[in-house]
Amino acid sequence: MLAAFLPFLISTNSYGIIAMLILMGSTVILTIPVFASRGTRQAVWFGVVGFLLTVEFAVLLALGIMVNNGDLWRS
Repeated sequence: MLAAFLPFLISTNSYGIIAMLILMGSTVILTIPVFASRGTRQAVWFGVVGFLLTVEFAVLLALGIMVNNGDLWRS
């Protein structure tokens, strides 16, 4: 029921800001183990975090394109 009211609440610009904040927050949270370790473990953590952030960025980008095209939250 709430999804019927979202089309005028989420524009492409506001979704972009929300996605940027999500990506920045998850970057800070996910890189904590990278900076807490040293040596080979740090490189492994950096690879894992880099992969997770790349996947998250791809999902947020796809959702942004869908919001821009109007594929999401149609009434």
